[in-house]
Amino acid sequence: MSEVAMSEAPSWLGRCWSSFGIGRLLLWSLSILIAHRLIHRLFFHPLRHIPGPWSATLSGWYEFYTNVWQDGQWCKTYPDLHRKYKSPVVRIGPDHVHIKDIEAYEKIFRNGTNYHKDHTFYTCADNDGSIFSLSDCHEHRVRRKALSPRFSKQAAEADAPGILRQLRRMENFMVKQSALDKTYNINDLFRALEINVVGKTLLGDCGDLVEYQETKPELLETVDGLSAMIPLLRFFPYMAAVNQIIPSVLADKLMPAGVLNFKKTCEDYTKPRMIKSIRTDLDRTRASVIELLVAHSYDVTGNPPNIDYLAAEAFTFIDAGVDTAGRTLAAAVYYVLRNQEIEKKLVDELNDAKLWCNGTNEADVRTLGRLPYLNAIIKEAHRIWPALPGPLPRVVPPEGLRIGRYFIPAGTIVSATHHSLHFDETIFPEPNKFKPERWLREDRTDLDRYLNPYSRGSRACIGINLAQIQLQLGLADLFYRLDMELCEPIPAALGWKDHFVAEPTSAIYLRARFRKGISCSE
Repeated sequence: MSEVAMSEAPSWLGRCWSSFGIGRLLLWSLSILIAHRLIHRLFFHPLRHIPGPWSATLSGWYEFYTNVWQDGQWCKTYPDLHRKYKSPVVRIGPDHVHIKDIEAYEKIFRNGTNYHKDHTFYTCADNDGSIFSLSDCHEHRVRRKALSPRFSKQAAEADAPGILRQLRRMENFMVKQSALDKTYNINDLFRALEINVVGKTLLGDCGDLVEYQETKPELLETVDGLSAMIPLLRFFPYMAAVNQIIPSVLADKLMPAGVLNFKKTCEDYTKPRMIKSIRTDLDRTRASVIELLVAHSYDVTGNPPNIDYLAAEAFTFIDAGVDTAGRTLAAAVYYVLRNQEIEKKLVDELNDAKLWCNGTNEADVRTLGRLPYLNAIIKEAHRIWPALPGPLPRVVPPEGLRIGRYFIPAGTIVSATHHSLHFDETIFPEPNKFKPERWLREDRTDLDRYLNPYSRGSRACIGINLAQIQLQLGLADLFYRLDMELCEPIPAALGWKDHFVAEPTSAIYLRARFRKGISCSE
């Protein structure tokens, strides 16, 4: 390069710099980067052949608008997308597809699956490290194996007397409140029941974590507040991560009172169990979850786990178990009370079964599992009230996934929602009607294939046996012992929004009195 050119270069750069300015240069660079990304996603992306709305193809705006701005409506748009594009696969994000295909669902959610959980989705609420958020299938299998004895069918059946005692305490409260001409929201009351049941499973003999009361317990307020933030945390996960980088003393001061009190309860019942590993002769079907987690830590590392981790794991169990079982029980009671014919059939079946006529006041849970109409109601409640309505995203493994004429490449996030199947009128005619009889047909096994309220396979809900026992005992005892009625305002239907769990849009108010021959002493 000549000396003249070299001497002119700095002045040329200076003129450009002064002409555009640093702000304009950055703006142009950002615009070019965004344009490049949008063009890639539209025309060159591996998912470009998958149909879907352009807003979902180009960015996360589609999810943000429907799930954050419209508050939990994202998953409700999926069935319309499948109908609009006439496709079993639709694109709901730049790297995210939703499927409505039972064969593909069964392949993804099978035992021994190699479709890992999407780590960013399941850890957005600052629960990284909990069994629920583990993305690696092998790591999850090891942790689940350590906890499985406490959640076996045998363990759930052994929990029945304790569940029944909690039910009776709650029923006494319901009748006393009604005698004072006071109503109560069973969405909250039944979740308080579940907190106390799940609390004993988690912590052992810890007493009641919440009281049965007119207003929503503090811990439930906290659970609902955190759940409502999940759609936003999907886009701003650092909001939850801040808790990890500030000093614990400050974090405790900023923590909601319900969480702080629960953390202290966990610490009180955990510290004595962390001194040494669990003894080898202890019945692991009766040990608390905390004891099993301590034992697992000793087995793997030789050291006790961090107490903050134990509290976080316990809170995850509370959050997941309370909303699913408690609100499903409330939905079942609502739909039964809305139809006198259904209520009469259920009460007649319970009376004929003579479950409580053995002199012990303890129901035979195995007999409950064989009552056809009771269990048809539970299945229909699971179908019409999608406890976990939203996507359960998984990562497509190296071999990819083919659905019909569409090939979904490795690394794609793939989701399937129970809500999309449960309200498919080609599978469930009149899907918005509560019809337990649909589960009593001879060909009902075909319907069972599409009902997966606890998910399916090795990543299915670990508490499925405990939840089923609670629903069977809850419905049976409530309708056998209580004469209940819905109170105004009575919702015409049960609406919900997706806060990972289904959040009701209206309360369900009740009054109750004991049936003839029943008293609070029983």
